[in-house]
Amino acid sequence: MHKISPGMSEPTDVDDDDIPFGDEGGSDEDPFRPEDRVDPKDMMSPPKVPCECYCLHCQRTFMSDGIWLQKVINGRDGFDGFWMCPTANCDGAGFTFDIFPTDPAHPANAGWSYDDGDEDDELEFDENGDVIEHVGEREYDPDESKYKALDGQLGDSEDDIIEGDEWKLAGLDPAQRPAETESQRQARLEWEEEQKRYDAPDERPRILDWKNREDRGGSSISDEDIPF
Repeated sequence: MHKISPGMSEPTDVDDDDIPFGDEGGSDEDPFRPEDRVDPKDMMSPPKVPCECYCLHCQRTFMSDGIWLQKVINGRDGFDGFWMCPTANCDGAGFTFDIFPTDPAHPANAGWSYDDGDEDDELEFDENGDVIEHVGEREYDPDESKYKALDGQLGDSEDDIIEGDEWKLAGLDPAQRPAETESQRQARLEWEEEQKRYDAPDERPRILDWKNREDRGGSSISDEDIPF
């Protein structure tokens, strides 16, 4: 049984299609301004007005006022620290970097859009970015004779296997689930271990002391320091 921190949800089955990034805006002005953040100088700080958020790492939802600053001291360039996901032991960090509002209409989601690339190769665009519709082309009409002929040759039949009917291939009873494959078992075990880590006491340090860090060209932050 999961232990859920106050204000946080259980793990959710959310895939890329469900991440609520809004449509690209037509204005060059960012509707989510620096002054809308807790720290206007830090472009990864959370919003002043709390909102429900989703983390790309732990895939859990929570309120943005639970995002906390992992303080860095003795940094060379005055770097303050990392704004961390409130899920225990999660390495997601940064509002609008790893953490996004769940509301697609939230100003912080402006400019984001989801595209799986499936239809890009089939579309043509004009110089304004609008889709070019070719005259004479029509959408699929199941009642048209040529489409009926294709459906008869390639369409669904009683022997077709659709998603959810894989049991037919194994000769199983519909109420009996197919046996778990080794790759599925490994994926399940990895997921379960990850959830245990997120439900365990938080082991992330609240303060990082960079006093004894090796000199890395003058900057106090590098790719190795980003906690994800």
